[in-house]
Amino acid sequence: MNKIKSIYRYPVKGLSGERLESTVLCIDKVLPGDREYAFARAGVLFDPDHPAYLKKTNFLALVRDEKLAAFETKLNQESKVLSILERGVLKLEADLNNKDECKAAAEFFRSQLDIEPDHSPRVVRATGGTNGPEASHSFSDVPDKAVSLISLSSIKAFGEKIGADVDPMRFRGNINFESTSGPSWQEFDWVDRNLRIGDCIFRVFKRTQRCAATMVNPTTAIRDLNVPKQLMGSYDHMDMGIYTTVVQGGEIKVGDEIDLI
Repeated sequence: MNKIKSIYRYPVKGLSGERLESTVLCIDKVLPGDREYAFARAGVLFDPDHPAYLKKTNFLALVRDEKLAAFETKLNQESKVLSILERGVLKLEADLNNKDECKAAAEFFRSQLDIEPDHSPRVVRATGGTNGPEASHSFSDVPDKAVSLISLSSIKAFGEKIGADVDPMRFRGNINFESTSGPSWQEFDWVDRNLRIGDCIFRVFKRTQRCAATMVNPTTAIRDLNVPKQLMGSYDHMDMGIYTTVVQGGEIKVGDEIDLI
């Protein structure tokens, strides 16, 4: 038996996650509000009315900017006010509907990441957000409208194999689940199969290959564990987790069972 232990969305690409008890998913859409905003690097072209997939290196992200993990961020989904905290201390609040306040948020991270003044990033978002009827977009690491699942049992097995305490938050999944029966890594056998979770049905379409972002400790903001190298050395692959698409919408919540169809 597999059960959801936690659900997360990451409102701003590269920044901290928001834990949810439940959420409602729509067909061929991401988890609402997930990677809805991003800080695009200087010179990156993004048309909010005609959004297109761009690689993660075009944005501020942990793969290059490990210091982002030092900040806790909260986005009010109604007001769109972004709060940035460091060690519990509020550093900045910015209304992401306001151009001047978006510039202030971009300037904050430019300064923190020691980016040259003439290379300041900017806040970007598709016109329809992540779930609008038109021009909707998520700044995901893949071009598909994906919902990611992570097995806590597989992470535990990996940690035991390499003799390390591996924080699941390194993998920034949307759905973290735990298996009470069956082997670890069983999720890799679900590729090209359907899963039922709560009211939803998901299609598993690929394994998630891991990059240097997972090397960053989410608590210390230090690159202290070479996850891709350790995965390759232990299992001859660099994968942890799976990507799915929603083929039947509805509500999911913490505690829901995951059934292979």
